[in-house]
Amino acid sequence: MTDPDAIRAAIAAIADEAHPAARIRATFDAHARRHRQRRLILRTAGALAAASVAGAGGLAAYRRTRPEDLVFPPIAGGPGGGWLSAGLGWRPAWLPGGYGRTSLGAVVDGSGVVVVSHQWGRAQRPGELSEPFVALTAGWSDAYAGSPQVVRTDRVELGGASAEMRTYADDGGVLLTWQPATGPRLSVSAGSRDAERDRSVAVRIAKSLRPDTGTFAIGPKFGWQPASIASRPWMYSLGVVNLSWVQNLSVRFGEGELTMTIGPRLEPLFDLGTGRSVDVGGGAAWLDERGGELFAKDLSGRDVQLSGDSEDLPRVLRELDLGPVPDMGWYGTR
Repeated sequence: MTDPDAIRAAIAAIADEAHPAARIRATFDAHARRHRQRRLILRTAGALAAASVAGAGGLAAYRRTRPEDLVFPPIAGGPGGGWLSAGLGWRPAWLPGGYGRTSLGAVVDGSGVVVVSHQWGRAQRPGELSEPFVALTAGWSDAYAGSPQVVRTDRVELGGASAEMRTYADDGGVLLTWQPATGPRLSVSAGSRDAERDRSVAVRIAKSLRPDTGTFAIGPKFGWQPASIASRPWMYSLGVVNLSWVQNLSVRFGEGELTMTIGPRLEPLFDLGTGRSVDVGGGAAWLDERGGELFAKDLSGRDVQLSGDSEDLPRVLRELDLGPVPDMGWYGTR
């Protein structure tokens, strides 16, 4: 890389916080694909990488700066904080023009953060279904890695390190991955539906990495969990959809998955009139036993959507610690 010592120092900072056996990569494009398969949860702000940042009534909040760029609007948040802190570790010194940070993520194993992932994109333009993005991730996991079709593989030299560049068929995105001498595996992903551009952008970002001592907090925390997921690492992400913050929790076990979306205003995945009213310790909640969905309204000022085994969902939510409303001051920053 252009500054190998700085990169190694940044990697070491992440490795110091990681579980020794951590091999987790949690890119948000993979998160989006999983949620599309779970009954289009993008409608409820369940996926960050490919979700809209402007709703039908939200485009007026933007103002144009250059013909090709839009300003990121301020997103109302709260005091932030939580039970666990994740160190960013590093950041790119170079990003494409108009890009700002759009999501933060981590994977938690027990009481520690074993992966950190953050993503940048530009404010979405009218009529776009998704926006171009780049993402940085440290770590790897078979459980949370995506598996799109690879159409091309290249080798790239990064200041003495040999990296693998994969180009995917589904959206033209790329993933640049390498293993430093110390610390977890690193990856840079890029998606703009222009594979040649994505390959160039990924390499330039990888070569520009610099240490970042910043942190972000993980607020929600599981209490009771069914035995099938009680010892599994779980994924957390925080981003913006329809001009509102959203948090996502996801636990994968075998062929199953428990997912949760938290935000100030969500759309339920089912007709509440067909659901059964259940007690979740506050607010109003409805359970759709046929589809394995639970929706809670105004639970400590937030809506919550869960998907999974219906008999477990009420207790999972009752014993969940929602934590404080997240701070959103980072949104749109470089």
